[in-house]
Amino acid sequence: MRRILAMIAGVVLLLGCMAGTSAASSANSSGNQKQASATAFKSVKVAAAPSGCGSGNFCFWPNAGYSPAGNPGELSGRNADWSVFSRSACPNGNWDNCASSDYNNGNSCEAIVWTGKSYSGSAGIVYRGTGGDFNSTFNNAVSSNSWSTASGGTSSACGGPVP
Repeated sequence: MRRILAMIAGVVLLLGCMAGTSAASSANSSGNQKQASATAFKSVKVAAAPSGCGSGNFCFWPNAGYSPAGNPGELSGRNADWSVFSRSACPNGNWDNCASSDYNNGNSCEAIVWTGKSYSGSAGIVYRGTGGDFNSTFNNAVSSNSWSTASGGTSSACGGPVP
């Protein structure tokens, strides 16, 4: 009987510890580590948004290091298909699979990037007020974006979907 109770207690403890974990990992490859759950998130805290990244927007550039300066793509809502946003400098003439660096200059939400259209594939988080070069999973691989609350949920402002 004690073994059964000990096993049940272990399962409850394990499930309780997993309740706050997130399926999204950091989309960025460098910077200070920010621990939010059992998954480690890395992003670079920048003193001010890079040139051209307007307040309230998720911004992205075709090259690492926020380049070319002052000329990012900017989105403020959920977008299921980045191929509808033209960018002549990109291989396909649009932003689909073309972003190499990013900055979340949003007002209250965390940006979620997805490697597939319609919020599919791998999901990565870019915390508000942070950015950097995309890691190998997301570099030239982002096809859609959404928003979440800091806790990984949704709200009227941060409409998801979330991983």
